Amino acid sequence: MKKVLALVLALAMVMTMFVACGKKEEEVSSVVESSVVSEAGSSSSDGKYDAYSLACVYSEVTGDFWGIVADGCNAALEELKADYGIEGYCIAPANANDYTLQMDLLEAAKLKGVDGIVLSPSNADAIGTFVTDNFTDDSIPIIVIDRSLNSTSPAVISQCMADTYSMGWEAGKLAAEAMGSKGNYVCYGISPENQNWANRSYGAMDYIAENAPDMVHIWGEEPYWGSQNTDDQILQWISDMITSNPGPLAFLTTTEAGTNKVAAMISEVSEDRQKELFIIGYDFSKTGYELIINGVLYGTVGQNPYMMGYNSTYLMCDYLSGVEIEEVSYVPYCIVTSTNMDTPEVKEYFESMKLDI
Repeated sequence: MKKVLALVLALAMVMTMFVACGKKEEEVSSVVESSVVSEAGSSSSDGKYDAYSLACVYSEVTGDFWGIVADGCNAALEELKADYGIEGYCIAPANANDYTLQMDLLEAAKLKGVDGIVLSPSNADAIGTFVTDNFTDDSIPIIVIDRSLNSTSPAVISQCMADTYSMGWEAGKLAAEAMGSKGNYVCYGISPENQNWANRSYGAMDYIAENAPDMVHIWGEEPYWGSQNTDDQILQWISDMITSNPGPLAFLTTTEAGTNKVAAMISEVSEDRQKELFIIGYDFSKTGYELIINGVLYGTVGQNPYMMGYNSTYLMCDYLSGVEIEEVSYVPYCIVTSTNMDTPEVKEYFESMKLDI
């Protein structure tokens, strides 16, 4: 198992080079949601696009999740160029946390005079303030994808992302299933400042509190916020949770990177102890597939990164063509476990992300 994990984690954590390319929702969505652009190449404008210029400025474009987002974006850009003469590019800093370089990329797009920007902010507050200060009107509209942006700029006209609270709710359901609705669990969250990120944990904790009250969140009333700690501190915290809490324990992660860290630490304990530890993941890729089939990951609630990149690019063209778009356009998600991989719904999910599984 350790050899398998080492190989999977090594592939998952390769992130190098500069590459171009309300806490609670009112209702919980269905397991597989529909997206705004449901078919490849479809739109609400009947194809009446002019030759726009687009900049898709992401926090990163490599790795399991963001590599797939970039694939979807680039596929849309290729189609739009061939069909309508639309020019566009997908770009990101080499380091996903380098928000100062992402500011430079946004400034460059503004100076270039692009017609629209699709943005995945590396930092909700820092990039949000930059957008507020530098995009003071809606002459260059911005669609935010995947995560929250704390900005009051009139340029921000829509969000394209999954319903993360509902996904967290489903993760809580998986945890209750894995633990028989009793025992200890912990939510390994990302950041309380980013509502999109925070809801991934709050949705899970709310489900468990309402439906599995015998389960105990051993970290208290709030998730463990990974963004407030270094990688070494996070790994030590995971190890401490495992060693100081004997018996069954579930980790609810909120990113694939978090899942990989927990999997790495679990691989260091005895096989008997491993049998008592459950990982409930978030997002899906070939790495997640390998972890599930090797019995490391109990199950995951996966966004559709390909459709996020693809849909948001077409969504911007819809807006530029005069179509009224929703303030939030939800991207579909899917629950994947070892027992449902052969179902038509999950196979369709794999195919929609162009995964060779």
